[in-house]
Parts: sequence; C-alpha cells; structure tokens
Amino acid sequence: MRLAKIASLLAGGRVRIHVDAVLPFAEAAKAHELGEAGHTKGKIVLSLPE
Repeated sequence: MRLAKIASLLAGGRVRIHVDAVLPFAEAAKAHELGEAGHTKGKIVLSLPE
C-alpha cells in the first residue's frame, strides 16, 4: 500500500491507532519492559525532548 493511501485512510478516520503509553525517551528501557511483558493493548510511544 502506498504511503499516500495510508495517509488518506488515517486522515479520513478509517484507520485508528491505539496508544497505550507515552514515555520520555529517557525511559526507553521501561518502554521495552512494557512491550516484552505483553500486557499492552496498543502502541508504546517514546517522546523526544525539544
């Protein structure tokens, strides 16, 4: 699927993404532990400092 098609689906609300947790980049190890534990129901996002 082309990137433009995926962007169109996201913009149109036809595809939704569930974010389970947003953690600062400094907590990358914790994010990895959460993912390995298998209890998340969505994506784990690392935020970068400005």
